[in-house]
Amino acid sequence: MYHKAYPTYAYPSGEVLNPAARLCCFDNPCICPYDHFHTHEYNKILVFKDGGGNHHINFRNHQIAGNSIHLLAAHDLHWLERTQQAAGFAILYKDQLVQKLQLLNPDLDCCNMFRYSRVINLDAERANDFEFIFRELLSNQGNSTYLLQVIATFLIKIAHLERNIAPEHKTFDTVVAAATELVDQYFKTKKTIDFYAAALNLTPRTLQNRLKKASITSLNELLQQRVLKEAKKLLCTGEMSIGAIATELGFKETAHFSNWFHKQAHCCPMAYKHGMD
Repeated sequence: MYHKAYPTYAYPSGEVLNPAARLCCFDNPCICPYDHFHTHEYNKILVFKDGGGNHHINFRNHQIAGNSIHLLAAHDLHWLERTQQAAGFAILYKDQLVQKLQLLNPDLDCCNMFRYSRVINLDAERANDFEFIFRELLSNQGNSTYLLQVIATFLIKIAHLERNIAPEHKTFDTVVAAATELVDQYFKTKKTIDFYAAALNLTPRTLQNRLKKASITSLNELLQQRVLKEAKKLLCTGEMSIGAIATELGFKETAHFSNWFHKQAHCCPMAYKHGMD
């Protein structure tokens, strides 16, 4: 809720060559010019080859170390205070790119991995593994088609690196994991906590308490997240109309779905659908 007090910056206009992602070097005076907390409508990755300074993410301070990757999810608050010694580059990318990668890599939970901001400090071995990708990114800025492919490869490599690491603010609970699997299976037709609690041999109150301990506000939040994930996937495939998607997800009216989607994703379904065009 505190986001309303801070400015939010949109994806840079005029990106006709690479509508889904772009790269900016830190020597560009337009990169990270903000001197206060703010948010972005897009996702961002900051790569630091050399460290120096501090990066404040959601009011938590991270020292900027060399060979570090800072994942910044859309709409998370941050403020970058880097020194002149800090060298590297930033990648700006839209949520639609992650959705495309999810479709192409169903074994990786890309959508969930890039929902949370965090800092990855690479040891010498892992930094060496990423070195080729870094060189390709920096040396092919003029080749938009190839650059987009390298950015996608970079995201997939991060996903493989992080696939066994749970987000810091989550508390692992086998009940929550089981509830999540049930939601994944029944989210289109079962909307009440009574159904999921009974399936897990728990009372609704017990299930609700376990969800809260895992930093999930309610079962409804879990359901909403799953419906939004499915909506984004269907919009990215381009094979269904907005009305058909609304019906598929259990909305009685297209307008209701459009209003709900705009509230959740901060853009209308049609704009999201054409975000990769």
